Amino acid sequence: MNFPLISIIVAIYNVEEYLPKCVESILNQTYSNIELILVVDGSPDNSLQICERYAAIDSRVKVLYKENGGQSTARNAGLDIAEGEYVGFVDGDDWIEPDMYKKLYESIISEQSDIVQCGWYIVNDLGNKKNPVGTHSIERYSSDEALDELIASTGGHLNTSVCTKLFSRQVIFESRFLPVRAYEDDDYVFKTVATANRIVCIDTPLYNYYNRANSTMTATFNLNKVALVDVQKNICRLIKNRYPGRFNEVQKTLCSKQFYVLSNLLNSKSLTGANAEATRVEADILSSYNDYMTNPQMGINRVMLVLIKYAPNFIWSTILKLKFL
Repeated sequence: MNFPLISIIVAIYNVEEYLPKCVESILNQTYSNIELILVVDGSPDNSLQICERYAAIDSRVKVLYKENGGQSTARNAGLDIAEGEYVGFVDGDDWIEPDMYKKLYESIISEQSDIVQCGWYIVNDLGNKKNPVGTHSIERYSSDEALDELIASTGGHLNTSVCTKLFSRQVIFESRFLPVRAYEDDDYVFKTVATANRIVCIDTPLYNYYNRANSTMTATFNLNKVALVDVQKNICRLIKNRYPGRFNEVQKTLCSKQFYVLSNLLNSKSLTGANAEATRVEADILSSYNDYMTNPQMGINRVMLVLIKYAPNFIWSTILKLKFL
């Protein structure tokens, strides 16, 4: 039996310490018909040399080098050359269980789905593993049901990480990652789920997420995280066209995220560019004021909106800074 090709894309930046474990966990998969696309995103360390060594000994490895543009642009570069019928993503400082792609492939076929997601472990610096989700039965979603789960953000099994998923070519090549430097997974999973017919989650933890202190998402607030607003705007546009009955909820979430980002910017005045970004986000909120105030689900956000529009700056900024301390 000929098994279809799975393309696995790894975006790489400053992870030379962790990269061999990551790459070897992929090359040693029990599902062997893979192409491993290693995209070195202008990394100043020895990551490129490490990747080239693996390419020299395993013909399944392809290496791309590009100028630094962030994980989104690196993944997009990988998608541009991927030839597989299915596609997965792994972060360069993480690793996967030996049978991850075998189990995901078996599930995507047996369940006749477009996207399948597995469970995962969070691993700390001591090597201790935690399964944050626990045991579930198989969860099956239509596209609308999956969007409902993502919008509700209940902390259930289905989430917006691309790394725990296997995507069919039909859904993944209709989209590209938004060129931002944080939260790009959220936008991409919403887009692919919106075009899928069936999404399945299995409970087996097969992905190891290394929760290191200086990773992109665990680092303290920085200007990259302003992308939270741009990503949510994209999700709002998608839902307005694809699933308008849930638009009010995602618009409320956008407003709340704008408040969160603005608060962090106000609390980070010493951060270069924070003042300019704060001014931009404030103007963005005010430009949407009328739309927000007519949203019946806006709730307590209305109070903050009125303060930002009509109260002196020092009053609402003080309240906002205290709210998210």
